[in-house]
This record gives sequence, structure tokens and C-alpha cells, in this order.
Amino acid sequence: MQRKLTVSQLNKYISGVFDDELVLHDVTVCGEVYEFRRYGARTFMTLREGDCTLQCVTFGTAAGIAEGMNVEALGTVTFYARTGRVSFVIEDVTPSGEGKLLLELLALKEKLKSEGLFENRPPLPEHIKKAAVITSEYGAVIHDILSVVRSKNPYLDICVCDVRVQGSESAQSIADAVRDINRSRLGIDVIVIARGGGSAYDLSAYNTETVARAVAASALPVVSAVGHETDYTLCDLCASVRAGTPSIAADIISEPVTGKIARLRSLAAALSDALDDKVSSCASRVAYRAMSLVGKAELAAAKRESAVRRSAEEMKDALDALLAAKSNRLAFLSAMLDKSSPLKILSQGYAKIARNGEEITSAAALAAGDRITVRMADGKAEAEVL
Repeated sequence: MQRKLTVSQLNKYISGVFDDELVLHDVTVCGEVYEFRRYGARTFMTLREGDCTLQCVTFGTAAGIAEGMNVEALGTVTFYARTGRVSFVIEDVTPSGEGKLLLELLALKEKLKSEGLFENRPPLPEHIKKAAVITSEYGAVIHDILSVVRSKNPYLDICVCDVRVQGSESAQSIADAVRDINRSRLGIDVIVIARGGGSAYDLSAYNTETVARAVAASALPVVSAVGHETDYTLCDLCASVRAGTPSIAADIISEPVTGKIARLRSLAAALSDALDDKVSSCASRVAYRAMSLVGKAELAAAKRESAVRRSAEEMKDALDALLAAKSNRLAFLSAMLDKSSPLKILSQGYAKIARNGEEITSAAALAAGDRITVRMADGKAEAEVL
């Protein structure tokens, strides 16, 4: 006969089985810490061995424990009826050395470093016109990047390359995207590899040799923005620039233009100040020169006025002297003319005699009976020679 149970009934039954199974109590589990997160008074971690994982929680700080460590954890397996989840509640945990995954990662890091994959990366170009962002087109990361870019450099063209950022196929997907962008002729200036924060497992694709070699082989500069500022991956070490977060990466690729704008504004302000100083200095020199020229002009005008006045006085004196001389000459000539005037002579009792209009200057020229005209000072008279 088939039995029907509700979810709560089944979960309560399973919880009872876990509670009654003594082997699940006070058991020590050995494994590598793969994820480690603290939330208030509770610490959550994932222990891993090979492909198997175990979700754990401890109501303490788990001091001295970190991702990559091998630990021995004493606790009890618990089934939570409300959520239907199995968890290992740790009562005590002690480190027992470095874990296999951490050792493998460190060995890979040293290998890549010895090959020079962390050095001589292409620098960011001075002018970034187009950037390719390798991330999930459905996550919040791309929206954060686009928001920052639009606010700081709206002229920057963003090409989104959608990839898987987690899971078994994510590493190959990211590496293929890097190679495809380098082979493309899309005018890309820089590549941004971006992912939000997460656990070591979430970021494991960015710690693979596949992604590291693809980034190191990129002819285009790569900005790695994986996880939080405290997360460092092999992708970060092989990139040209490491950004703590995707938003910081957006700041970095926008900076060349915003930095130039800021520098241009600074130069414009400095140029304006220098121009103001130059204009002020020139104005002062022009004013001084004008005052100097006005002073010289006034002095020259005064000199010319003095010279004109002096010349006018000299000319007046000369004219006065000439006029006096001419007056004296005129008076002299007038006196001489007056003395030689016929009327003057006639007034002294002399007379002029004319015959038929012809002056007679000798008595011998007259004959008896001639009719003559006698002119005297006060008139004339007709007479006959006897």
C-alpha cells in the first residue's frame, strides 16, 4: 500500500532518523576548507574532499581557519526539517595543514610566474574608445559597469561578451572569449574580465591555467575585475591591470578621458589666469605708456607754444620796427613831396603860365598879343601879353 506524506511529515521523520543515528553524533570529519564566510556569531564553511562537499556551520568565530586549509572538525550531522537541508554543526575545529587545492594553486602560481606570465603586460592605451567586457550579460556586474561608464565617459563604446562565470565550462568559455576578441577586427582597445564576489569555488574558473594563459597571451591589455578587493586570482596576476571590483574597472577604463577632461579644465583655468595676468600687465604698461606719451605730448606742446609765442613776439617786434621805419620814410617823402609840390610853390606867390595848354617857362617865348593862362595857388586867370 502506497503511503502519502506531507513535506513536513517527511522532513520530521528524516530529522528523527538523523537524531537517532549515533554515528552521526560527535564525529570528526577531515577535509579542506573550500568556502569560508562569517555572518555575525555564526561561521559557515564548506569542507571538500575530491568532488564531495559538506556544508558546515559553527556558532563561533573559528579563529585561525581560512580557505585552503585542511581541518579536523568535531560535530554532529543535523537535518533541518524546515528547510530540508543537511548541515554539519561544528563544535570544535582545528587546522591540520594546507589543503590539496591550495597547494595545487600555489604550485600553478609558481609555475606561471617562472614562465614570466605575470610580467611585461601591455599597458592601457592613452585613448580608450572601445572596450570589450567579458562577463555574464544577465548579472548585476555589467549593469554596474555600464552605469559608471555612462556617468564618466558616455563616448566610450562597450561591447559585452557573454560567458559563463561559474561551473565546469566557465574557464574554457572565458579563455575562448579572450582569444576571439584578440582575433576580431572590432577595434577593441582593452578587455575587461569581470565577475562579482563569491566563494573560492565561485571564483575557481579565474584560478585555472586555461584562463591564466589566455589572459597572459592577449595582445590587448586586460583589466581583471574578479570578486572583491580582497580576492586575488591568477587572472589578476596575468592581467595588465587588476581592479578590486567591476566598478573600479569601469573607473579605470573611463579615466583616460575623464583625466584628460580634468587636465584640460585645469589647463584652461591656468591659461585663463595667465591671460588675465597678461592682460592686466599689458593694461598697466599701456596706461603707463599713455601717461608717458601724454606727458611728453604736453611738454612738446608747451615747448611749441612757447616757441610760437616767442616767434610771434619777435615777428611783432620786427613788424613794429619795419612799420616805424616805413612811417619815418613816408613822413620824409611826404615832406619832400610837399616841398616840391606846385601848389606849395604857387602858394608862395609864384604862378604857372601856359599858352594854348603849353607851359611857358621863358619870357622870350612870348610875343605881344599872345593870350595866356596864369595859374596861381587859389585859381587861374586869362591875360594878354602887351
